[in-house]
Amino acid sequence: MTMMVYVLIVLEAGKPTGEQFFFRELTSCLEVSNALNSQRIGFPLGGRNRFFESYCRVREIPTGDAGTKIQFRDPTQPQ
Repeated sequence: MTMMVYVLIVLEAGKPTGEQFFFRELTSCLEVSNALNSQRIGFPLGGRNRFFESYCRVREIPTGDAGTKIQFRDPTQPQ
């Protein structure tokens, strides 16, 4: 069995750093990516971060890897 997950990929100077963060929900991945890309360090009027960039991609993983080999970064949902 496989499952579809979302991977946040980080680029530095346009090249992948090798860092990947896994999410179960696309919304969670996009929120983190947007927060990273929109950091206001050195941008008094806003804009994109010039040091690194991130984006989300879909990946299919074996279900058995979920929660064991692959840890998810989604925020916990209030009960």
